[in-house]
Amino acid sequence: MKKLIYLLVFSVFLGTQILALDIGFKLSMYRILFLGVFCMFSVMFINNDQRLRFYPKKLSSTYTLFYTLWLLYSLLSVVWSQNLAGWTKANIFIGIGVFTIIFIHLFIKEEKDILNLFRSVGAGVAIHIFIGLAEIITGKYLWASDHFMTKYRPASQTIFSRIPISIYPNQNDYATMLLMGSFIIIFLFRNAKRVYAKIGYFILLTLCFMLIYQTESRGNLLAFFIGIGAMLLTYFSRVITKKGIFLTFITAGGLGTIFVIASESIRGKISGIISLISGNVIYDNSSNMTRVNLIKNGFYFLRDTLGFGVGAGNIEHWMKTNAFFQVGDKSNMHNWWMEILTGYGVFIFVLYVLVYASMLQRAYQYYRYSKDAFVRNASLSIIGYLAAFTLSSISSASNIINEWQWVIFGIIIAFFSYCESLGIKKEQVSYITQKKNNEMIRDFVGGQHG
Repeated sequence: MKKLIYLLVFSVFLGTQILALDIGFKLSMYRILFLGVFCMFSVMFINNDQRLRFYPKKLSSTYTLFYTLWLLYSLLSVVWSQNLAGWTKANIFIGIGVFTIIFIHLFIKEEKDILNLFRSVGAGVAIHIFIGLAEIITGKYLWASDHFMTKYRPASQTIFSRIPISIYPNQNDYATMLLMGSFIIIFLFRNAKRVYAKIGYFILLTLCFMLIYQTESRGNLLAFFIGIGAMLLTYFSRVITKKGIFLTFITAGGLGTIFVIASESIRGKISGIISLISGNVIYDNSSNMTRVNLIKNGFYFLRDTLGFGVGAGNIEHWMKTNAFFQVGDKSNMHNWWMEILTGYGVFIFVLYVLVYASMLQRAYQYYRYSKDAFVRNASLSIIGYLAAFTLSSISSASNIINEWQWVIFGIIIAFFSYCESLGIKKEQVSYITQKKNNEMIRDFVGGQHG
């Protein structure tokens, strides 16, 4: 079963373009393997197989339960969904995604298993790195749409101006995948024992960053630096003081204020953003104004549905039929956080934010208090990716249909489950208790000398 899970994780990066079966429609290797694993899981479930042990008291199990609750809510939204075709499509993606998370959580238990999953992801990302390189070098795009080829005309561009997309529909989706891959590769680099392996991963990381830059996806490029910044803050957290953080924020705020006052262009951009949000400008079909209007429409839809959301897969339908603000030909939310809030309502959105924040906190605790190099390296990369994804997630039109993102969160949850089995929580409590005892002793000794 574990080997099937490894293949399942790797195959998610093949999409419907590579090694897919054409049976009237494209059936990807990922979905074929998913059906195989699902059938085996069903047989094990019917036979009450002991390998399907689930520990509800574990925090990692709470994460999986949340995703299961999300799926149930998504299915229930059929009651108020206006577009059943959209509802069906969304629930197919969510259903496959949630069950993939469950499978990974149940069957991946040991360090070597998690490491193999990270390597499977790394191998999948490497394929797309080489496809992207081939595209910008040769100008030949095997899977690009006619719309992309007409708009960007890569054959007439140079190697430095071509935009890579691999098998993805656009450069933003491609860059979002590369961003995730960069943090997986960072982990593999840090965890590698042999020099030639480290060199190989370093080359992949360099190419990954270069391709993100080449896509011109500003959101993902900024997200990359946010993730690296989060990793650095975590890495130096033991030497960073509250005073240092305070001074850093004061300095950054002061410099930012000076730049705003001194730069007319920055003041103009800020004024433009305020105008976009307030709606005091005429719609000009620009990307920024369209994205702002999509968000504003989302809040109106949320109000009209009394906070329950428009239902799974129904945002596009509402944008086309009930939009308050003009969005041109766009109907996807283009913002992961608003997609969850608008589609699935306040309840699911709040729980998602709480789970996401809890994952960040848990990863930080495992990095801070574990003495295991594997756990610390993985935790650090997870912190980087989760921090980066907060911004990166708003680049794609919709992340519900990005099947690899469900897989990645399944791996993260499986990693947390592994850490819980190691008893790192007890280590943490022991460490904090010892630290407090040492402080009490120092205070007592100091008082005696005084």
